[in-house]
Parts: sequence; structure tokens; C-alpha cells
Amino acid sequence: MDGNNRSLIESLLSLRVNALQISPELRKNLVYELIRNDIFLLTTNIKDQFLLEILEIQSIEVQHAILSLVSVLVSTLKGVDYIMTNSKDILLKLIQILKQKIAAELKSPNTS
Repeated sequence: MDGNNRSLIESLLSLRVNALQISPELRKNLVYELIRNDIFLLTTNIKDQFLLEILEIQSIEVQHAILSLVSVLVSTLKGVDYIMTNSKDILLKLIQILKQKIAAELKSPNTS
């Protein structure tokens, strides 16, 4: 969390892009591998702290990257269970971010 958002964004988006390049039948194996490697450190002694800190970064690019990767992760039941390993705090934070994004979009709709 040294403030190097560019590296964080590139890493998160790279994982997501790689996940989407895999056929849907095999994608769950990648999700299971991400869970097995505890990508968000949810099973360590810091529990939800790491992911919640990432979700607190006020950068549109970081939020897009993390939401994109989480969407791939929660495409399986194991992924949903993984995100909720410790509590519902992460789920609540994700919902809050999505609500903010929807509200912002409704205030200034994309004209393209």
C-alpha cells in the first residue's frame, strides 16, 4: 500500500484479462487457484484488512480494476464464500462502491 496505484491497477487488470481469456469451463479452475493462493489474504491474520484497504483507495482506475477482478472471483460459489470468509464487511463495501458508481452515473450520464 505504498501509493503505487499504477502497479496495483496493472496487476489486478492483468489477472482479470487472463481470467477472461480462459474458456468459461476452465475459468473456475483459475478462480479456485486464486482462492487457494489467497490472493486477497483473507485467510491470514490480517483477515479483511488488505482488501478493505484496497477498496478504500479513491481512484476510479483502482476501483474499476478491483471490481473487475472480484466479479470474476465471485462467478463461482467458492469465490463468493472466499470473499465472505471473515464477515460481510467486504460485501457491504462492494455494494457501497457500486451504489456510488450508479449514483454518479445517474448524475452525469455518458453522452457517447
